[in-house]
Amino acid sequence: MGYSGLWNNEYGENYALLGDAAKIGNAHTSLARVFAGRLYGRAGVRALLKSLVDGAVGDNAAATHKRVKAERDLNLNIQGGARTIETETTINRNTTSADENLLLRALELSPAPTYPTDASGNGGGNKLGW
Repeated sequence: MGYSGLWNNEYGENYALLGDAAKIGNAHTSLARVFAGRLYGRAGVRALLKSLVDGAVGDNAAATHKRVKAERDLNLNIQGGARTIETETTINRNTTSADENLLLRALELSPAPTYPTDASGNGGGNKLGW
């Protein structure tokens, strides 16, 4: 563990070990960053993951957030003023085995980039040994 008091003279803190959150690990931190505070699609996947890991297939997965309701009024040309706040529901349903299978398939996807085939046959980047 590390030292957070910086020699007891800076920041007015005494010696203390860093908390448990500091030693979780890079893989877990990366996962948290991918899903942290994300809305719409990632929030839905996060809710599915949490529901399936914490419970079982059939448990509820829910993710909502607040947003400003879009308004389109071409006649009045509304530019400001009070706006309606609505609740957007990304997901609110029971999980299924299809959700579990989809997440498992997603974990097995290759992160390598894909490139189009060389339809012209000119080798495109030293593929023919030139």
